[in-house]
Amino acid sequence: MILAAAKDTWAEIKRLKNEPYMALIMLAIILITVYFVVWPIIKVISFPQWSDYTNLFTNSRWFNAALNSLFMTVISTISCTVVAFIFAYAITRLDIPLKGLFRFITLLPVVSPPFIVALSYILLFGRQGIISKHVLHVNFDIYGWHGLWLVQTITFFPYAYAVINGVLKASSINLEYAAYNLGATRWQVFKDVFFPLCRPGVAGGALIAAMNVLADFGNPMIIGGNYTLLPTEAYMQMAGLFDLPSAAMLSTALLVPALGLFILNRNWVGKRSYITVTGKETSLEPYPVPFYIKWGLFGFCLFVTAVVLSVYGVLFYGAFTKTWGFDWSLTLKNMSYVWDKGTEIYNSIKFALISSLLAAFFSIPLAYIVQRKQVGINRLLDFLAILPGAVPGVFLGLGFAIAFNEKPLVLTGTSSIMILALMFWNLPTCYSASLAGLQQIGTSLEEASLNMGAGNLRTFKNVLLPLLRGPFLSGLVLSFLRSVTCLSVIIFIYSAKTSVGTISILGLVQNGAWGNASAFTVVLISIAFAVLGIARLFLKEQGKSIGL
Repeated sequence: MILAAAKDTWAEIKRLKNEPYMALIMLAIILITVYFVVWPIIKVISFPQWSDYTNLFTNSRWFNAALNSLFMTVISTISCTVVAFIFAYAITRLDIPLKGLFRFITLLPVVSPPFIVALSYILLFGRQGIISKHVLHVNFDIYGWHGLWLVQTITFFPYAYAVINGVLKASSINLEYAAYNLGATRWQVFKDVFFPLCRPGVAGGALIAAMNVLADFGNPMIIGGNYTLLPTEAYMQMAGLFDLPSAAMLSTALLVPALGLFILNRNWVGKRSYITVTGKETSLEPYPVPFYIKWGLFGFCLFVTAVVLSVYGVLFYGAFTKTWGFDWSLTLKNMSYVWDKGTEIYNSIKFALISSLLAAFFSIPLAYIVQRKQVGINRLLDFLAILPGAVPGVFLGLGFAIAFNEKPLVLTGTSSIMILALMFWNLPTCYSASLAGLQQIGTSLEEASLNMGAGNLRTFKNVLLPLLRGPFLSGLVLSFLRSVTCLSVIIFIYSAKTSVGTISILGLVQNGAWGNASAFTVVLISIAFAVLGIARLFLKEQGKSIGL
């Protein structure tokens, strides 16, 4: 069987003799992706000695960091999934007010730097916090696992919500009505009908949240305190002690569960359908729920909304405060500081824009080959395209730092290494958008073009590319938002000349410059919302959405 499959694959590859340009494009894509994705991974894994790997189990601090990372992943994933499910259920199934506000709340953490919630948590509950000192007049330690747990829940529940909400909107209400008509109780319908239908989506949302929590770097750095985790330990070994083998070993230890979660997510979510086919579409309204459940869930969503609004409200307030905790008078001094640091803002926009454009343009021919051309190596190309999504940002950044610090390609300290790292980190985002767009385009248009005498490249340029404008822009904008607020990928590869806004924010937070850090953050969030708003207006004219 294996021999027959290999023969079929070779026969399909030989067909490319009739399409030399396509063969060259495929070869270039494979070589580029292997060199900038697979090679950095291999360099990190192979850099430590075997004795370095055994230190993970003999060094109590590192072993505890590994256990802490797993513990935080479990508890934060559970809380993220619960909050996300309640929000998705309330928005899709309940007749309640403020749904637009709730949807906005699920968007805020996505378009802001991932460690901003930790900064706001300190402004609210730290030693000079508004609530802790000036409202409650207490002084308690907010650093550690409990603070990190709350921060990660607020930060990453929107990622789980995006998956769960999509499943709940697509699920049919007919079966629930049928169960009620047969005499089932509300609990029985929820347990035996509703939840089993949305279980794959809940699992998919949980896995997405788990992958983000496991790889989270910024929040543990700011709010974790003495509670060690693998990403922060890897950073300390690299930046503080210059112990590269230990940093590579700890990053590899982080890679193993991340890959496991990614593979599980692909196998679970990718191979299941969330839509129950029951015939014609129905206009039935969701079955009404008891009064106390409806308003209880509304109250929960309202409470979470108040917390999130407080998080971002205090951030904006802090951006215009003279000295946080001592002098609450308003000032524009913090914004002037950001203006003086305009190079970092410019670098953030420049690197995010160029890397996103490169990722978007690179992903379109890659998705086209995987979706349209059966050449025997589609699975390999698909694997290479999604592989960066399984790699934690800290690991990928360290891989670039090691792989491109020596010949034949030395990029250390240059803008190129920042752009390339962000580009390939965002490749799965753009590739998924392009692939989804191609799946919605029938093959009849291509066949007509080919029958009229146009070649593959001309058909691709004149027929498919105009139809892929929406997915292209969607992937581009999502990549830009991720890049402009990214920290983990670039923490090991930036230099004084290539520093960006998130690096400056992290340094300001660590130095206690809350006002300047808040002002920097407000500027980045404003840029992200401006880009998102423009993209939404443009796509709305085309009858498309951006997926946020």
